[in-house]
Amino acid sequence: MTEPTTQKPYLFKTIGIIGVGLLGGSIAAAVRQRNLSETILGAGRNPARLRAAQHSGLLDRGTTNIAETSARSDLIIVCTPVNHIVQFIRTVAKNSRPGTIITDVGSTKQKICEALYGSLPEGVTFVASHPLAGSEKAGYEFADPNLFEGRPCVITPDDSLPVEAVARIKQFWEALGMHVLETSPQKHDQILAETSHLPHVVASALAMTLTEENRKFTSTGFRDTTRIAAGDPALWIEILLNNREEVVNSIDRYTHSLQRLRDAIINQDENQLRQLLEDGKKNQDALNSSRKQ
Repeated sequence: MTEPTTQKPYLFKTIGIIGVGLLGGSIAAAVRQRNLSETILGAGRNPARLRAAQHSGLLDRGTTNIAETSARSDLIIVCTPVNHIVQFIRTVAKNSRPGTIITDVGSTKQKICEALYGSLPEGVTFVASHPLAGSEKAGYEFADPNLFEGRPCVITPDDSLPVEAVARIKQFWEALGMHVLETSPQKHDQILAETSHLPHVVASALAMTLTEENRKFTSTGFRDTTRIAAGDPALWIEILLNNREEVVNSIDRYTHSLQRLRDAIINQDENQLRQLLEDGKKNQDALNSSRKQ
């Protein structure tokens, strides 16, 4: 006789997502696929798109009523552009029940954490997160339940936060297939300036150098290298200006590396050029090796 299957308890009974774009939609899709929540709510500013996301099956309910979504949710994930995160979290927290946990997906952390840690209503906890996953595409239509699989997620909790809330946020991202790293908000912004924000600047600068008449001569190398330049400029303006000091520091270091390559080429210094290219190859090989582990 077959034993009856027992329903594994939900990680959170009701999850609310503020901002149902690519990341918010992919979180909803991943939660649905993995059966992590009984109810998925979505809130934002565009009622037509929220209704469409609901009809697509991503959400159980889509609404422009952020207060209602906040009051009904046990976990709330704010997936808005980075310069709106603080104001949305304050609105969410004001309407949340005690015991509610809030997190975000913002690409910068220091200003967000400085504004929010220690300032929310009693019983409501914000744990800052940054899942390192995404695409140059935008919109819930491109939601992918496997977007987070095998990718890192950085959390930047404060020492004053309840240990249980931090543990549950870590458990949530791990349930989506991510491996969670923990650091300070300041260190996060320094790291991401080098590993995420600078690459977008470089890709954009390289794409800008392409003349119209040479476009037909591009192949996979140029297209692969400049792919991320297709990201939403409005989104990236907010990220780059929000983390401007660290981004400028990273640009300066990159400019120094570029100058060394330029000098080796103009001086026909084959040994120096070989060493610089080998250094770059070694770092890229190490990236590929760690990706396979």
